[in-house]
Amino acid sequence: MTDVVKTSSAAGAGRPGEVADVEQEVRRALAFRLGTTTRAELDSAVVSLRGRAGALVSRPPAEAEGMSGADRGFLLEVTHLLDNPPAPEALSHEVYSHVRALARVLRKLAAMNRDGGAGPSGSPRPPLPVRPVPGRGVGR
Repeated sequence: MTDVVKTSSAAGAGRPGEVADVEQEVRRALAFRLGTTTRAELDSAVVSLRGRAGALVSRPPAEAEGMSGADRGFLLEVTHLLDNPPAPEALSHEVYSHVRALARVLRKLAAMNRDGGAGPSGSPRPPLPVRPVPGRGVGR
């Protein structure tokens, strides 16, 4: 498979190493094609993207009460993706869809971190809190 990932010198404006690595990994995951990507590549991408997304959202909540509806929806999506990884017996297209969803969410989290957490109007944006759901993830 040819590597279609191109790097940009402005990719890591916030924290050069961390954000640029995340963006490159997101581009690599989004370049996967269902018919040409092996299951092992998909499985390793799930583990890597979940770890990076978990690290970006693990910051303590600042003002959870002041979150907009869009932020709450995004938080719900992130929590759902992190709490529900594909099962080992899942079909390849299910894992492929999960990888693409994780990459899309991770791209947005990296952009939020790169911009210093500023919202669309430039106002400070509180970090998104992620709290574990009781009983979820036990025995996985």
